Amino acid sequence: MNFPELPKWQRIALPAMVIILGTFFFNKYFIANELIHAHYQVEALEQDLQTALDQLEAEKSRAAVAEREAGVMRQANNILRASERERQDEIAGLRADLAFYRRLGGANGSQAPLAVHYLELQATQSPRVYRIIFTLTQNLRWAAVISGSIQLGVDGINNGVAQHLTEEQLLAETAGALRFKFKYFQQFERLITLPEGFEASQLTVRLRSGSLRTPIEQSVTWQSLFNQSAETASEDEAVLSTTDN
Repeated sequence: MNFPELPKWQRIALPAMVIILGTFFFNKYFIANELIHAHYQVEALEQDLQTALDQLEAEKSRAAVAEREAGVMRQANNILRASERERQDEIAGLRADLAFYRRLGGANGSQAPLAVHYLELQATQSPRVYRIIFTLTQNLRWAAVISGSIQLGVDGINNGVAQHLTEEQLLAETAGALRFKFKYFQQFERLITLPEGFEASQLTVRLRSGSLRTPIEQSVTWQSLFNQSAETASEDEAVLSTTDN
Protein backbone atom coordinates (compact mmCIF):
# COMPACT_ATOMS: atom_id res chain seq x y z
CA MET A 1 0.00 0.00 0.00
CA ASN A 2 1.50 3.26 -1.06
CA PHE A 3 0.96 6.48 0.96
CA PRO A 4 0.98 9.70 -0.83
CA GLU A 5 4.12 11.63 -0.27
CA LEU A 6 3.61 14.66 2.00
CA PRO A 7 4.60 18.04 0.83
CA LYS A 8 7.94 19.25 2.01
CA TRP A 9 6.52 21.94 4.29
CA GLN A 10 4.35 19.38 6.06
CA ARG A 11 7.32 17.09 6.54
CA ILE A 12 9.03 20.02 8.32
CA ALA A 13 5.99 21.37 10.15
CA LEU A 14 4.78 18.11 11.69
CA PRO A 15 8.01 17.31 13.60
CA ALA A 16 8.18 20.93 14.71
CA MET A 17 4.60 20.76 15.95
CA VAL A 18 5.36 17.57 17.86
CA ILE A 19 8.43 19.15 19.47
CA ILE A 20 6.52 22.32 20.38
CA LEU A 21 3.60 20.38 21.87
CA GLY A 22 5.93 18.11 23.80
CA THR A 23 7.85 21.05 25.16
CA PHE A 24 4.60 22.82 26.07
CA PHE A 25 3.13 19.88 28.01
CA PHE A 26 6.44 19.15 29.73
CA ASN A 27 6.88 22.76 30.80
CA LYS A 28 3.25 22.95 31.91
CA TYR A 29 3.65 19.92 34.14
CA PHE A 30 7.04 20.99 35.51
CA ILE A 31 6.04 24.62 36.12
CA ALA A 32 2.80 23.52 37.74
CA ASN A 33 4.73 21.39 40.21
CA GLU A 34 7.13 24.24 40.88
CA LEU A 35 4.23 26.64 41.43
CA ILE A 36 2.60 24.23 43.86
CA HIS A 37 5.88 23.83 45.72
CA ALA A 38 6.44 27.60 45.75
CA HIS A 39 2.89 28.10 47.03
CA TYR A 40 3.57 25.75 49.94
CA GLN A 41 6.81 27.59 50.67
CA VAL A 42 5.01 30.95 50.65
CA GLU A 43 2.39 29.61 53.06
CA ALA A 44 5.11 28.28 55.36
CA LEU A 45 6.95 31.61 55.26
CA GLU A 46 3.71 33.46 55.97
CA GLN A 47 3.10 31.22 58.97
CA ASP A 48 6.65 31.80 60.20
CA LEU A 49 6.20 35.54 59.71
CA GLN A 50 2.91 35.51 61.60
CA THR A 51 4.51 33.51 64.40
CA ALA A 52 7.36 36.02 64.56
CA LEU A 53 4.88 38.92 64.61
CA ASP A 54 2.92 37.24 67.41
CA GLN A 55 6.12 36.73 69.38
CA LEU A 56 7.08 40.36 68.78
CA GLU A 57 3.70 41.57 70.05
CA ALA A 58 4.02 39.31 73.08
CA GLU A 59 7.51 40.70 73.78
CA LYS A 60 6.18 44.25 73.39
CA SER A 61 3.38 43.48 75.83
CA ARG A 62 5.83 41.97 78.33
CA ALA A 63 8.15 44.96 77.88
CA ALA A 64 5.25 47.36 78.45
CA VAL A 65 4.24 45.48 81.59
CA ALA A 66 7.86 45.45 82.79
CA GLU A 67 8.16 49.18 82.09
CA ARG A 68 4.97 49.88 84.04
CA GLU A 69 6.24 47.74 86.90
CA ALA A 70 9.58 49.57 86.81
CA GLY A 71 7.72 52.90 86.80
CA VAL A 72 5.67 51.82 89.78
CA MET A 73 8.83 50.70 91.57
CA ARG A 74 10.57 54.00 90.81
CA GLN A 75 7.57 55.94 92.04
CA ALA A 76 7.39 53.81 95.17
CA ASN A 77 11.13 54.31 95.79
CA ASN A 78 10.77 58.07 95.32
CA ILE A 79 7.88 58.13 97.78
CA LEU A 80 9.89 56.08 100.27
CA ARG A 81 12.93 58.34 99.89
CA ALA A 82 10.78 61.45 100.30
CA SER A 83 9.12 59.92 103.35
CA GLU A 84 12.53 58.97 104.76
CA ARG A 85 13.81 62.52 104.25
CA GLU A 86 10.73 63.91 105.98
CA ARG A 87 11.22 61.53 108.90
CA GLN A 88 14.91 62.44 109.10
CA ASP A 89 14.01 66.13 109.08
CA GLU A 90 11.43 65.53 111.80
CA ILE A 91 13.96 63.59 113.87
CA ALA A 92 16.58 66.31 113.36
CA GLY A 93 14.04 68.94 114.40
CA LEU A 94 13.04 66.97 117.48
CA ARG A 95 16.68 66.45 118.42
CA ALA A 96 17.33 70.16 118.02
CA ASP A 97 14.30 70.97 120.17
CA LEU A 98 15.39 68.43 122.77
CA ALA A 99 18.91 69.85 122.85
CA PHE A 100 17.46 73.34 123.13
CA TYR A 101 15.26 72.52 126.12
CA ARG A 102 17.99 70.40 127.71
CA ARG A 103 20.29 73.39 127.41
CA LEU A 104 17.70 75.70 128.96
CA GLY A 105 17.08 73.29 131.81
CA GLY A 106 20.74 72.49 132.34
CA ALA A 107 20.07 68.79 131.74
CA ASN A 108 22.99 68.44 129.34
CA GLY A 109 25.49 68.75 132.16
CA SER A 110 26.78 72.14 131.05
CA GLN A 111 27.16 74.64 133.88
CA ALA A 112 27.92 77.55 131.55
CA PRO A 113 25.32 80.28 132.08
CA LEU A 114 25.47 81.42 128.45
CA ALA A 115 26.04 79.53 125.23
CA VAL A 116 25.65 79.65 121.45
CA HIS A 117 23.01 76.99 120.95
CA TYR A 118 22.51 77.24 117.18
CA LEU A 119 24.88 78.56 114.53
CA GLU A 120 24.36 78.44 110.78
CA LEU A 121 25.63 80.05 107.58
CA GLN A 122 23.57 80.51 104.44
CA ALA A 123 24.90 81.50 101.04
CA THR A 124 23.32 84.44 99.21
CA GLN A 125 23.24 85.52 95.58
CA SER A 126 26.55 87.28 96.11
CA PRO A 127 29.53 84.89 96.33
CA ARG A 128 31.13 87.00 99.09
CA VAL A 129 28.05 87.71 101.21
CA TYR A 130 26.69 85.19 103.73
CA ARG A 131 23.80 85.19 106.15
CA ILE A 132 24.74 84.15 109.67
CA ILE A 133 22.01 82.91 112.01
CA PHE A 134 22.67 82.04 115.62
CA THR A 135 20.76 81.59 118.87
CA LEU A 136 22.01 82.36 122.35
CA THR A 137 20.59 80.49 125.33
CA GLN A 138 20.89 80.83 129.08
CA ASN A 139 20.62 78.12 131.68
CA LEU A 140 17.27 78.39 133.46
CA ARG A 141 19.05 77.85 136.76
CA TRP A 142 20.28 81.41 136.52
CA ALA A 143 16.74 82.78 135.95
CA ALA A 144 17.89 86.34 135.39
CA VAL A 145 18.15 88.70 132.46
CA ILE A 146 21.63 88.64 130.98
CA SER A 147 23.05 91.23 128.61
CA GLY A 148 26.29 91.89 126.86
CA SER A 149 28.07 92.20 123.52
CA ILE A 150 28.78 89.82 120.65
CA GLN A 151 31.98 89.82 118.65
CA LEU A 152 32.27 87.93 115.37
CA GLY A 153 35.53 86.90 113.78
CA VAL A 154 36.55 84.89 110.73
CA ASP A 155 39.94 83.28 110.15
CA GLY A 156 41.17 82.30 106.73
CA ILE A 157 43.70 82.80 103.94
CA ASN A 158 43.99 85.88 101.74
CA ASN A 159 46.53 85.79 98.91
CA GLY A 160 48.40 82.99 100.66
CA VAL A 161 48.62 84.86 103.99
CA ALA A 162 46.69 83.97 107.15
CA GLN A 163 44.25 86.71 108.09
CA HIS A 164 41.75 87.34 110.89
CA LEU A 165 38.70 89.44 110.06
CA THR A 166 37.04 91.37 112.85
CA GLU A 167 33.41 92.33 113.25
CA GLU A 168 34.12 95.80 111.85
CA GLN A 169 35.43 94.22 108.63
CA LEU A 170 32.59 91.70 108.34
CA LEU A 171 29.48 93.77 109.05
CA ALA A 172 28.18 96.75 107.15
CA GLU A 173 28.85 100.16 108.69
CA THR A 174 25.13 100.70 109.23
CA ALA A 175 24.64 97.36 110.98
CA GLY A 176 25.72 98.61 114.38
CA ALA A 177 27.30 96.65 117.20
CA LEU A 178 25.84 93.28 118.13
CA ARG A 179 24.42 93.21 121.64
CA PHE A 180 22.21 90.72 123.46
CA LYS A 181 19.74 91.00 126.30
CA PHE A 182 17.42 88.14 127.23
CA LYS A 183 16.33 85.80 130.00
CA TYR A 184 15.94 82.48 128.20
CA PHE A 185 17.11 82.78 124.57
CA GLN A 186 17.57 85.25 121.73
CA GLN A 187 18.11 84.76 117.99
CA PHE A 188 20.24 86.91 115.72
CA GLU A 189 20.54 87.20 111.95
CA ARG A 190 23.12 89.29 110.12
CA LEU A 191 24.80 89.58 106.74
CA ILE A 192 28.59 89.34 106.69
CA THR A 193 30.82 90.19 103.73
CA LEU A 194 34.20 88.60 103.01
CA PRO A 195 36.97 90.43 101.12
CA GLU A 196 37.70 89.53 97.52
CA GLY A 197 39.87 86.40 97.31
CA PHE A 198 39.50 85.55 101.01
CA GLU A 199 39.11 81.83 101.80
CA ALA A 200 37.38 81.40 105.16
CA SER A 201 38.26 78.44 107.37
CA GLN A 202 36.81 79.22 110.80
CA LEU A 203 34.10 81.37 112.37
CA THR A 204 34.37 82.55 115.97
CA VAL A 205 31.61 83.97 118.19
CA ARG A 206 32.78 85.71 121.35
CA LEU A 207 30.29 86.67 124.09
CA ARG A 208 31.05 89.25 126.77
CA SER A 209 28.81 90.09 129.71
CA GLY A 210 29.16 91.86 133.03
CA SER A 211 27.55 88.79 134.58
CA LEU A 212 30.44 86.59 133.43
CA ARG A 213 33.93 86.55 134.88
CA THR A 214 35.40 85.50 131.53
CA PRO A 215 34.16 85.77 127.94
CA ILE A 216 32.66 82.73 126.24
CA GLU A 217 34.11 81.90 122.86
CA GLN A 218 32.95 79.34 120.33
CA SER A 219 34.89 78.52 117.15
CA VAL A 220 33.47 76.36 114.37
CA THR A 221 34.92 75.34 111.00
CA TRP A 222 33.44 77.38 108.16
CA GLN A 223 32.16 74.58 105.92
CA SER A 224 30.44 72.74 108.78
CA LEU A 225 28.13 75.71 109.37
CA PHE A 226 26.15 75.49 106.15
CA ASN A 227 22.59 74.22 106.74
CA GLN A 228 23.31 72.71 110.11
CA SER A 229 23.39 73.74 113.74
CA ALA A 230 26.37 73.81 116.06
CA GLU A 231 25.72 73.09 119.72
CA THR A 232 28.15 73.80 122.49
CA ALA A 233 27.55 70.31 123.86
CA SER A 234 28.60 68.65 120.57
CA GLU A 235 32.30 67.92 120.56
CA ASP A 236 32.35 66.88 116.92
CA GLU A 237 30.79 70.10 115.64
CA ALA A 238 32.25 72.86 117.76
CA VAL A 239 35.02 73.65 120.16
CA LEU A 240 33.88 75.68 123.15
CA SER A 241 36.49 77.43 125.21
CA THR A 242 36.55 80.12 127.85
CA THR A 243 39.29 82.69 127.63
CA ASP A 244 40.44 85.35 130.02
CA ASN A 245 39.41 88.87 129.26
